[in-house]
Amino acid sequence: MAPLVRRGHAVVLHDRAIPGSRANLDHLVFTAAGALYVDTKNWTSDKSQLTVQVGTLRYGRYDQSRALRTVVWEAEQAASALGVAVRPVVAVHGAKIPAPRGRLELQGVTVVEAKRLRGLLRSLPPQPGWDAARMVTVGQLADRTLPPAS
Repeated sequence: MAPLVRRGHAVVLHDRAIPGSRANLDHLVFTAAGALYVDTKNWTSDKSQLTVQVGTLRYGRYDQSRALRTVVWEAEQAASALGVAVRPVVAVHGAKIPAPRGRLELQGVTVVEAKRLRGLLRSLPPQPGWDAARMVTVGQLADRTLPPAS
């Protein structure tokens, strides 16, 4: 994401606390496409693969529905704090996403291979009103209302 930030195409905050919760937000990203919450997953086991069975994401034999619901909840908490819609995204390190272009949509969450995250961010259509000034303004609001987690 650093190249997008350097070019002024994104504002990014890392590891933010959700007030009143032990949960944290891995990455908040503000672009011309709006606000996104990116949760990272390190699924690198040689023995386990990502699969989709009847609309359910599985890592090895483990159903990831709860993890996806948690990401949606975290994005909702960010949206509530910021007063803007926040799109939930899971960026997966290690495992290959079993879908074209290394991304899929499940349970309201975009799941993407981490190495393809920048491409996803660049490919999202711009949203009305999300210019550079708004990215900075909402990023500053996030910085004030969602403190660093550590």
